[in-house]
Formats: sequence, C-alpha cells, structure tokens
Amino acid sequence: MKNRRHQNADKLLLLLRIAASLGWFAIIGVQIIVWLAAPEFDTGIVRYHELELRDHWQEYWVQWLPLALGACALLSLLALGVSPFRSRRKTDPKRIHLLVLLALTLLGYAVYWFQILNNVG
Repeated sequence: MKNRRHQNADKLLLLLRIAASLGWFAIIGVQIIVWLAAPEFDTGIVRYHELELRDHWQEYWVQWLPLALGACALLSLLALGVSPFRSRRKTDPKRIHLLVLLALTLLGYAVYWFQILNNVG
C-alpha cells in the first residue's frame, strides 16, 4: 500500500532540489560568461611573446550577464520560498547554501552595475 501522506511533500522537495541545482548551475554559467567577456590580463608571458591583448569587455557576452544573474536570483528565491512549506520540524536543514547563492547573485549584480557606472561616469 502506498503512503499518501508524503506524496505532496515529495513534489515540493523535488521542486526545491531542482530550483537549487539550477540556481547553482546558473551561477556557474555567470562565471563562465564573465570569464569569456572580461578583458585579458597583461602577463610576462604575453609581453615576452608579444601577443595582442583584448583590453575591453566583449559586448556579446556582457549582454547575457543580467539575464543569467536574474535567472540565478529567481531560482534561489523560488527554492527559498518553497523551503518553509517543506520544513516542518526545527531540526530540518536551514538551506544555508541558498542564502549563499542569493548573496553571490546580489554581489554579481552589484559588481555589474558598479562597472557600468564607472564606464559611464
């Protein structure tokens, strides 16, 4: 016989895990986009071999940063919103990793806007 008491809770737990996992994948995607878009560093090897450096941000990749950060923020907020409905005991995990994910996303937004304001002003 199937235990029906935990059927809804399992769907919420699955939604929480999927949203949290997608949020972490989104923050990894943001890191990859920043790595691709950022200007290149001038190092001794680059100077020795007289290689050309890109000293500006690539606009194609920069345009995707707000969307990726927004997806990460929405997924972490979704997971944080589902978490109280799933947790019924005080001993349940507090999901600190979701707060860290949200903090990283907000820090990413702050750096993004700081860079824009420095380039405009």
